[in-house]
Amino acid sequence: MKNIIIHKVVTFIFTENQLRGYWNKQKQAVDFASLTNKQLMKLAEDMLHHSSHSQLQQHILDHGWRTKDEKEGLVLEEDDSREDIHVEVVDTSIPRRTSNKLFIDRLTEFTCDHCQFSFYLKELHKDGNRLNCPSCGGSVNAK
Repeated sequence: MKNIIIHKVVTFIFTENQLRGYWNKQKQAVDFASLTNKQLMKLAEDMLHHSSHSQLQQHILDHGWRTKDEKEGLVLEEDDSREDIHVEVVDTSIPRRTSNKLFIDRLTEFTCDHCQFSFYLKELHKDGNRLNCPSCGGSVNAK
């Protein structure tokens, strides 16, 4: 099964079945099974942009129905050409040989030592160890 993974600080998962339903709803002349990985990623991004806030809730990892196992598998194709989004086609039927955590090199992730709140900063121009948590005011550490 090919699931599409979109990383934008929040991780959205669009399953193959959801994408097929979205494709069929648009009454496309081309068969869904013939779509390339690049076309699947474009379809998932289109679905992302045309979904309401409540519809998006079902695609958020660890929120609702989306679970960690739906994003784990062999990465067949990815697009990291834009600085604010990372998109992957993952075949969940093929185990990933190495466990790579996504590293967004244009953002720095900070986690609060006290409340575990995480946030991201772009182009930090001062010492990150002097930052405070925006949620509780506690000290934070860069990951």
